[in-house]
Amino acid sequence: MKLSVWRLVLLVILLALFVAGCKIPLDERQAVAELQKKVAMLGEELESGASRQQSLEQKLEALQLRFDEARDLLLKQGEELQALAGAQSVMGKRLAAKASTESTKASVELQPLPPSFSKEEEQAFEQVYSDSLAAYHNGDYENAVKLFAAYLRDFPTTEKAANARYWLGESYYSLAQYAQAITEFKRVQKDFPVSSKVPDALLKTAMSYEAIGGREPALAAYKVLLRKYPVGLSAQRAEKALARLE
Repeated sequence: MKLSVWRLVLLVILLALFVAGCKIPLDERQAVAELQKKVAMLGEELESGASRQQSLEQKLEALQLRFDEARDLLLKQGEELQALAGAQSVMGKRLAAKASTESTKASVELQPLPPSFSKEEEQAFEQVYSDSLAAYHNGDYENAVKLFAAYLRDFPTTEKAANARYWLGESYYSLAQYAQAITEFKRVQKDFPVSSKVPDALLKTAMSYEAIGGREPALAAYKVLLRKYPVGLSAQRAEKALARLE
C-alpha cells in the first residue's frame, strides 16, 4: 500500500515536470532532466528501502516464532525435569526407608545371643559389675574405669556389657577425659545398637564434643539423637542444647 502511494506521488511529480518542461527554455531543460533523474533515483531508493523493511519484518517474525517455540520447549522440559525430580525424591525416600528397615533387621539378627554361664560365673560377673557401679556412684572414677574395663575384658558378652561400656564412658567423662569418653560412648552405639543405653550414649557423645569445643560434631550428635530417638529425657536435653547452640 505504501509503495503504491509513493509511485502515485512520483508519477504526479514526473507529469508536472513533463508539462513544465514543455515551457522551459532549451538551455534549462538539461537541468530539468537531471532533476528528473534524481527524482527517479529517489523513488528507487524508497522502493528499495521499503523492500528491505519488509524483508526485515519477515525475518523478525520468523525469529519471534523460533523464540516462542524454544521458550515453549524449555517450559515443557522444565516441567518434565521437575516431575522427574519429584519421582526420584519419592523413590529415594522409599529406598532409604527400606535400607534402614533391612539394616535394623540385620543388626538384630546378627546380634549374638548371650552365652550361657554357670552359676559361679554369673555370681562372679554380677559382683564385678556391682563393685564397678558402686565405685562410680561413690565418686571413685579412676577405680570405676579399672573395674568396668576389667568387666568388659572378662565378660564382654553378658547382658550388662552394654551398660558396663556406657558407665565406662561416664567414668571417663567425670574425669574430664573427654576423648576417651567419646570412644566408649561410640562403642555403645556400634557394639550394642539395640541397647536402651544408645540414646544416653548419643547425648553424652554430643556433650563430650561440646566440652572440648567441638561445636559441629556436637550439633550432629544431638540431631542424630533427636532423629532416631525423639522421645525421652535424652531427647529433651538434646532439644535444649540445640536451642542454645544454634
